[in-house]
Amino acid sequence: MPTQRHVVLKGYYWHIPPEESKSIAESHFDKIVTALTKPLTSSEGSPPQVSRTSYPAVRVSGENHAATLEKLQQLFIENRWSDGLAIIPPTRESVDLMLTGTSRSPDEVIGTVKVRKGIATIEKIAINAVMAGASPKYLPVIIAAMEGLTNPEFDLLHPQASLGGFELAIWVSGPMAKELNMNYGDRLWTYGNRANSSIGRAIMLCRINLGQMWPGINDMARTRAVPFTNYTFAENNTTSNPWPPYHTIHGFKAEDSCVSVSTVSPGMMFTYRSNSAKELLQSVIDGVLSRRRGVFSLYRPEIANPPAHPFKFVFMITPDLAAELAGMGYSQQSLRDYVYDASSIPYEQLSPEEIEKVQVRIDQSIAGRGVYADRLPVDRIPIWQQGLKPGGKVPLLVTPEDLHFVVVGVQDAQGKSVTGWSYYRAPYTWSSHLTTKIHGATLTQAGR
Repeated sequence: MPTQRHVVLKGYYWHIPPEESKSIAESHFDKIVTALTKPLTSSEGSPPQVSRTSYPAVRVSGENHAATLEKLQQLFIENRWSDGLAIIPPTRESVDLMLTGTSRSPDEVIGTVKVRKGIATIEKIAINAVMAGASPKYLPVIIAAMEGLTNPEFDLLHPQASLGGFELAIWVSGPMAKELNMNYGDRLWTYGNRANSSIGRAIMLCRINLGQMWPGINDMARTRAVPFTNYTFAENNTTSNPWPPYHTIHGFKAEDSCVSVSTVSPGMMFTYRSNSAKELLQSVIDGVLSRRRGVFSLYRPEIANPPAHPFKFVFMITPDLAAELAGMGYSQQSLRDYVYDASSIPYEQLSPEEIEKVQVRIDQSIAGRGVYADRLPVDRIPIWQQGLKPGGKVPLLVTPEDLHFVVVGVQDAQGKSVTGWSYYRAPYTWSSHLTTKIHGATLTQAGR
């Protein structure tokens, strides 16, 4: 790479505190400016000038309808506007029809989409919804999901660009899921349900077209298990679910309709099955405890080591299991609190190495050092400090809110089950999970 510029910032490391990085950066400014402005080749000395380009509407024609449609599919693939499957042409008429699903202005800006920070507007989201084959009724759900993904608190960069091949679990809770006939039962991520499939695909197309994500260009994942529709489903909000809708633990009303987006890892998926609710609850606790060595012993403040990041968990539990847990006195929140406490390690059981590493994590967090995935939020630091004393308990999870229990499926004759994912806490912002209220719907009663 003969024209690649290199300036070594001596003393700099990943996520160095800003007050330390400023002086390092300033001391290298002259070298950086020289590297960026000194031509290394004759062509660099007189580069071609670039002017702003406007793009007319894309027009495709052919000798007949079939030939024209084939040319359109190929055009979209060549320009990286599609996901590899056939699309519905996003004509002006189709996009206008899609926009009838919301009362929100087509020009309203939702936010920017990583990796390339494309601007997401209601109209641009509608264009991708048309391509995905969605109904106008689904548009408010797709918009709400994109509001979550573009929220500055949500770490979209990691699933968009990481080598790890992380994906999104996307679920709708509240009455809108029923109005849209979303699948909450058997075979959640398979064919046959237009709402689940096209909502998930529309969100993926938004990630591609608005974030300009593309395999091998900036999406560096070595494997992807669910490339077209994410893990998109609905919570079981029927009478077989003994709890209020999932979104109520985030402060929303039961009658609201919400969509949750959560980064997950296909490689960290698990299933526990038993006829005993107590056994399954212990399996959940054991699953959290299995991360002990990584979180406590493998932590190194000078490197980003994913197994040492504290984890979050998304648990999908069957309605009969939820009913039995409710009968044992658990609400969603108290279940979170119980698992959080049961997976915390008494101080007297910690090894000297674990005590040392926990203290280093606390010190690094106070100093604001390291990636977000390794840090403890300011309000959680005192809890870990108190745990690191005789009689205390040090949690494996940063907060009970890193546990998510969603009721899905139907009663299973083979027994109760828990299926779900674990995932590292977000490395680039504080959150890899957000729940957003759906609003602006015009074609359903819910979400208005």
